[in-house]
Amino acid sequence: MLPAPAPIAATTPEPHLWLSRYGNEMFRFVRRRVATVAAAEELVQETIVSALGTLASFRQESSERTWLFVILRRKLIDYYRQQARSPLVPLPGAADEAGNGTYFETGARTQWRKGEEPREWAAADTQLEQRELAEQLLGCQGRLPAQHQAVFSLRFVEEMSGEEICQQLNLTPANYWVIIHRAKLQLRKCLEKHWFSGS
Repeated sequence: MLPAPAPIAATTPEPHLWLSRYGNEMFRFVRRRVATVAAAEELVQETIVSALGTLASFRQESSERTWLFVILRRKLIDYYRQQARSPLVPLPGAADEAGNGTYFETGARTQWRKGEEPREWAAADTQLEQRELAEQLLGCQGRLPAQHQAVFSLRFVEEMSGEEICQQLNLTPANYWVIIHRAKLQLRKCLEKHWFSGS
């Protein structure tokens, strides 16, 4: 029989070192999930302020870093909820609420208007190209309406299930799928314009 693992040694929290120890890592984590630098900085600040306010409840069952990232993830979910409540602002050239866009439904199949169908993309081969593509994708996400950004990020960055997202953001399944579909179309169009066209 294996011996029981040793308990984690308790350490005294050091709030004055949180930003220097974890600030950059927290910022990088959240920056990949929100549209602007300002939003990422604000989320990190809110996390630190919240952690300071609840420091007495920190039972040291995990490391300071883990505890801070739990708080940061909760702040991120709150941010997505707030974004999902933002009024829907249609993008220029994107499908409007009546469905007058580059695609339309015919029964169970989706048809593309002539000349608007997706084109084959060339693969990003080098690390530099992959990094530039990731940056362009983040920029395109920033151009999505706030509600679309929130749903897309929860689904494809946080990897939450559709059911969880509907519960978190108070969406119907039908509304969720419409948002996902339109966000993908808008991102594809943006990437084709700003990345794959070579401009």
